[in-house]
Amino acid sequence: MSRLLSLLLLYKNGFDAGKYISFEEQINNCKAFYYEALKQSSAGWSTNENDYFPFIENFLSSLYMCYKELDKRFAVVNSVRITKKARVEATVLNSLTPVSKAEICRILPDVSPSTVEAVLGAMIRDGSIEQIGAARATKYIRK
Repeated sequence: MSRLLSLLLLYKNGFDAGKYISFEEQINNCKAFYYEALKQSSAGWSTNENDYFPFIENFLSSLYMCYKELDKRFAVVNSVRITKKARVEATVLNSLTPVSKAEICRILPDVSPSTVEAVLGAMIRDGSIEQIGAARATKYIRK
């Protein structure tokens, strides 16, 4: 079922998003809440006194977060005459979690890795982002 949700999210306005939104990834990012909701919903299951509401609430919350992420990506992709530099900057600055160069390249497939590197370097120099980690584990986040 979650694969179908990922595909549903992908087809919003066609393939403009550049990368589909993974419902599984959203659950993985918030797995403590997921497991707590599962625990609460399972309490009393053997006596048929369980309550499905915590699980349904967690499911809908996760689905909402996926749509928010998708809308953010459409805002970056569908903007009027936005430059590749501005799209890379918006992707990093609007990310709530650290993002790697590879992730940026997957989100913006039409932007070359060298352009992404150049923009990230300029953003580090001007102090708008900071670099976390090194080599392949390098990620970037807003200061």
